[in-house]
Amino acid sequence: QASLLKNDETKALTPALLQKELNNLLKFNPDIAEAHYLSYLNSLRVQDVFSSTHSLLHYFDRLILTGAESKSNGDEGYGRSLRYAALNLAALHCRFGHYQQAELALQEAIRIAQESNDHVCLQHCLSWLYILEQKIFDSCVLLEHSVNKSLHFGLP
Repeated sequence: QASLLKNDETKALTPALLQKELNNLLKFNPDIAEAHYLSYLNSLRVQDVFSSTHSLLHYFDRLILTGAESKSNGDEGYGRSLRYAALNLAALHCRFGHYQQAELALQEAIRIAQESNDHVCLQHCLSWLYILEQKIFDSCVLLEHSVNKSLHFGLP
């Protein structure tokens, strides 16, 4: 279902039916991280900010609690999950227009990624920072500021 939601949403179950199936699955085993992630994707599909945030946080909680993240990613353990949870939370808030919350979550992701020397996560954060800045400020102002800084430092 996650693959269908990503590649061809029309072939996936309807949002209501998919959520009903996920709720049944989670009733018997609430620690299935993948089910929480699919619930997150399904909630995004119907623009439900509360449910999508809830499911996203439960997804990362389950990754940390089950230790699945540390098994697949060496000795980093739950640190990787925490920084990507903050990054995904920033993306979620940005998607729903909560720019101040997105900025706070992005600052947290940057702080954790810097402490861990995770350059890949930092690059993702930089991309989201650019997107967030485009949403908050007029792009002409950013371009003007960038040109002025380049002139100041003698850059072409």
